[in-house]
Amino acid sequence: MSFMGKIETRCPHGCEPFTTPVWSFVNAVKSPELRDTIKALELNLLLCPGCGKAFPPEATWIYYEPALEILAFVFPESYKSDEAKWRGKMEEDYAVLRESLGGDLPVSAPPELFFGQQGLADLLEFEDFRTDERDVMEHYAADLGLSLYKASPAWAREHGAPRDLPYKGAAATRESVIAGIKDLLAANDRLTAWEDYRKTLEADPAATLPPPAR
Repeated sequence: MSFMGKIETRCPHGCEPFTTPVWSFVNAVKSPELRDTIKALELNLLLCPGCGKAFPPEATWIYYEPALEILAFVFPESYKSDEAKWRGKMEEDYAVLRESLGGDLPVSAPPELFFGQQGLADLLEFEDFRTDERDVMEHYAADLGLSLYKASPAWAREHGAPRDLPYKGAAATRESVIAGIKDLLAANDRLTAWEDYRKTLEADPAATLPPPAR
């Protein structure tokens, strides 16, 4: 689930401090509406009771979306000038989080760090674009009788590769994925992400498939 906590804060215009609830942990599975709030840059956006102006508080929070293997720590934008310090704090908090949640935290990739929510919002927008592109690919793959190999989303992000790979035949191998992508592109040559990955596979005869999604 998602969690809220209370902080004491004050707006940057010098009004009196006040206590307010803010989100401290956002689980996109349990609270999909908060995912949209982040994309609109409005999570934890406060209205000062004194002057009525909106402002983001000096509060740190965590975003978790297991299907995309995203675990992100979001620090206030003003902390950017001391990034090394806060990256160390993130690593300490991540170790505590893994110890407390154990197997309930399936994301194995290191957490991502953002100062302000713009970077996380951009990442979610990009993943939504990739999902739309994948949905088109899946439609063509089904018509062509191709199977799908689901790669680790974190690996796909890091390497700029699709996270779902069509393959031809009984098993997913380098050769069957190349064959599947060729059939896919013959049906729709606008799916350039798969064309780029096919070229990567063909350029390296020793290449293996990416790690599978958890």
